[in-house]
Amino acid sequence: MDLQQAICPKCGGPSSTGDICGKCRAGNIDWFQCDGRVVLTRCPGCNSMRDKNGWNDCERSREDIEYDAAISAVHLIEKIKKPELNIRLEENSKNRTFAHISISAELFKEKVETTCMVEILWQFDSCDRCSRYHGNYWQGVVQLRAAGRKATPEEQERAKRIAYLAEETLQIQGERLSFITRMDEGREGLDIIVGTQTLGELISRDITRKMGGRFSLHPTLIGEKEGKKLYRITYAVRLPRYTKGDIIFIRGTYGEILGAEGKTISYLDLASGIPRTVPTSTESRYIGSVRDGNPMLVVYQDGETLGLMDETTGKTEEVPVISWRNIISGERVHIIRDDDRVLVV
Repeated sequence: MDLQQAICPKCGGPSSTGDICGKCRAGNIDWFQCDGRVVLTRCPGCNSMRDKNGWNDCERSREDIEYDAAISAVHLIEKIKKPELNIRLEENSKNRTFAHISISAELFKEKVETTCMVEILWQFDSCDRCSRYHGNYWQGVVQLRAAGRKATPEEQERAKRIAYLAEETLQIQGERLSFITRMDEGREGLDIIVGTQTLGELISRDITRKMGGRFSLHPTLIGEKEGKKLYRITYAVRLPRYTKGDIIFIRGTYGEILGAEGKTISYLDLASGIPRTVPTSTESRYIGSVRDGNPMLVVYQDGETLGLMDETTGKTEEVPVISWRNIISGERVHIIRDDDRVLVV
């Protein structure tokens, strides 16, 4: 060592300033702390995790979560530079894992190293959502019905798809408690029991927007909590009187329903072949549905007359040619009767 070189007054080693060297300074500082135990709480039903802010959905693996837990257990002082952690996980049981941690870093330009071990303890508890779901908790019910008729199986299935999509949308947005408790199919329609009023209103709005009709709210007081009144709400969804494929008598002619949206219905004028849209309040009369039409075979055309035959009974009858449809012999059509009128649909 150069005689003119500054030395550390503590260890006698070289020091650039003549003060205590970096090695001695680092040796006198507790530069890290390591928590002995980290407790993790997970829901066995849906795998969500609980932290200080409550429950949160979690799709990560156990190993990934344990790595982060081990890192969070290590606390380094601000003067530490270039820290590196090497973690080895040792799963001891379903509820316990040991994380063996090696730490290296720079402190006062000196390399420092240490090791520690963290016990990661798993606890399992039902989350807020699963507790309510399995407890059959609900805040509202969407009652799907149809005006003046029964809701068809096809309408009920479509409403179910709309409801599940609304549930998924809200949960993606963080509405953990917006779940569908169950669905009950009855003689008149479908009941969708929901965990939050937010979900009930969204389902009702989406159904009426996509399938037509309207809905109304009917709250029922069920009690009080901390001075606040608690309600359960029935969302009475009423689908339009007519559904796609229905045949009606409207404005002096016959029409086939094409669809309903909001306060209007669309139908195909069977006399002209022109699609029309009218308010749902327009006076009309239900005739039948194309689904219930009687199949007939076209056996001939004579001028303005078509000859039809019932293939089951062999009986024939004649109907006027439809000007806007090109119906040929050998084609199969369906007919619906309105008293003495025969409608080809």
